[in-house]
Amino acid sequence: MEAITGYASYALPITTALIGVWLVWTVVRYVRADKGTRVSMRQAVRVRWGWVRLARMAGLTVTDKTPSLLTQITAQKDSPPPAPRVLTPKIKVKPDQYGVIVQARTLPQVGLEEYQKSARFLADAWRCTRVSVLPDGPGKVLIRGVRSDPLTTPTRHRPTGRPLADLTRWELGVDEYAARVCVSLANVPGVTVAGVPGAGKTSGVNKFVCDFAPSPAVQIATADGKVSRASEGDYADLVKRMFAFCGDDLDEANALFKRLVELRKRRSATIRDVLGVKNMWHVGFLAGVAAHGPDHR
Repeated sequence: MEAITGYASYALPITTALIGVWLVWTVVRYVRADKGTRVSMRQAVRVRWGWVRLARMAGLTVTDKTPSLLTQITAQKDSPPPAPRVLTPKIKVKPDQYGVIVQARTLPQVGLEEYQKSARFLADAWRCTRVSVLPDGPGKVLIRGVRSDPLTTPTRHRPTGRPLADLTRWELGVDEYAARVCVSLANVPGVTVAGVPGAGKTSGVNKFVCDFAPSPAVQIATADGKVSRASEGDYADLVKRMFAFCGDDLDEANALFKRLVELRKRRSATIRDVLGVKNMWHVGFLAGVAAHGPDHR
């Protein structure tokens, strides 16, 4: 008993210290977060505290009539049967700028389909614009609740100035649930970017140029029919990185397109001799740069 009492005297200050560290870390994290993330952090607290009650009202619980092992061991012969247990799925909540990401466990009779049916109730209870439910591995679902629409929230992109590690992926941004959206460029002969004025086409193309320009394996030619000179328009600051540029002059545009066609023909005629394969994607960008040099056009 004396030993137990001695250990207990240390337990209280250690526990207090740990709680204090956790509180300091939480406050620092809250202060350093942006405005949207702070709102989401408060939202995450409400989600955690109200989950048990909300799960019961939304039908995301299971009644287990089988006594637990401890109850069966300690129960006496003449004692009344124990009351059924109401099991609530366990969750982990993570806030971000747009809302909350909830990892939830499944239970018998409470699986992916049940969570998806309750998505609109969860959205109302969590004050979210929309909620999605996706599988997250065996026995898990991922619930994404966005409080503000990511598609209408202005974003900023800061290029690193370093070559990308993977030139086969074009990161466009985020979708309506703030999930990152990437387009595969491998074995793709061309990509069309279309939309109404102001939809973000130019911003998307500028992001592509800024991200891929540091790599010597990527060469850029531009035909911009909205301007007359390279110093005008949306690509004036990027034209030095391009090996060819033309504006609204039809003769210059026709000459550029002829040049590009000749480059395509020459590539098709020499690719097997230089790379040893018919399809460049079989060896990748870097093999082409090593074979021709970074200034190859």
